[in-house]
Amino acid sequence: MSLIITGTGPVLVTESPSEYLWTPQGSGGAPIPPLLQATSIVVLDSVKSGNRVPTKDVYKQLLLPLLDSWNLSHRYVATTSPETIREVAASVSGAPTLLVLISGDTTITELVNSVARNATVTLLTVPMGTGNAFAHSIGLSTPLAAVHALTTGTTRALRLYEAVFEQGSQLLAQGGAQPVSSVRFLVVGSWGLHACLVADSDSPELRKLGNERFKVAARRVLEQNPVFHGSFRADGLAVENHAALSYFVVAAVPRFEATFEISPASDPAENALHVVYFHHQPPATVMEIMGQAYNAGKHVQDPRVGYLKARTVELEIHEQDARLRRICVDGLIVQPAGSSVLFRSVESTNLQYISPNKN
Repeated sequence: MSLIITGTGPVLVTESPSEYLWTPQGSGGAPIPPLLQATSIVVLDSVKSGNRVPTKDVYKQLLLPLLDSWNLSHRYVATTSPETIREVAASVSGAPTLLVLISGDTTITELVNSVARNATVTLLTVPMGTGNAFAHSIGLSTPLAAVHALTTGTTRALRLYEAVFEQGSQLLAQGGAQPVSSVRFLVVGSWGLHACLVADSDSPELRKLGNERFKVAARRVLEQNPVFHGSFRADGLAVENHAALSYFVVAAVPRFEATFEISPASDPAENALHVVYFHHQPPATVMEIMGQAYNAGKHVQDPRVGYLKARTVELEIHEQDARLRRICVDGLIVQPAGSSVLFRSVESTNLQYISPNKN
């Protein structure tokens, strides 16, 4: 439960498996919070993200009553196609905008890749995906916590990174492939087992399983347990040369799930990447190592695991099989042309995100 101060007075908000309930606790409304004083407010609802309960509507039961308590006008957009996100991004290129995303991580990434470079946007992520890595990493692990942050939170600069590919690379999607030269991200870039399981889990068959789809895809990939041959450099220094790897992740945040702490040293507020990798291992060893990530990220203390901080990471892929060359960028899958992929930080933008006020 959470006590939220609204424009009509304090409200106790409780959550049940089927709905959110508002119970007024008295009169005496508060002035409009600074975070809601944006020139424009847009709510983008990725209606097919995550496993939703039809009777538990975050927009109608949480956001709408809060905004209405101050008579704040806003625009609500429910996704109807892959074009919806790009259309919303194009519409916020003018005045400063508060953009509330009821979605998972991939929607956030699609938005930051579509919004104009000079757009002034503050993002609130309301976690409704399967992993919700960014929301968990900034401390907004539930929709209720995210909505509460509109009245009590603070803003921080959104740190962005990009994966740069050789000419001829393609962004893969169920609707077909399209050329791509770079993709901005805020959670992860990966190759190897992680990229394979994310790509394989995106089938219509597995998407029905929600978060379980990743475990099913991981089991299937580990049954084959391919070797990923490659080299990489961090900040210009050679780290691995023609190595046989299982796992290679470039993380921008500490958590991929609520309890899966992939990179304990990562901080979303810091402009830095962390590489987590290990050489090819038997399936049981892979599971043992990755299981430690659920124990407060203890896997990075394992001598078999490499863990380092960098601003730029240059990857060289020494594989011909297209399935073993795939790159994951915040859930988006790229089939790279050539052998080189560069992960690097992006110069500051006008994008911010709302986080809990920890002061």
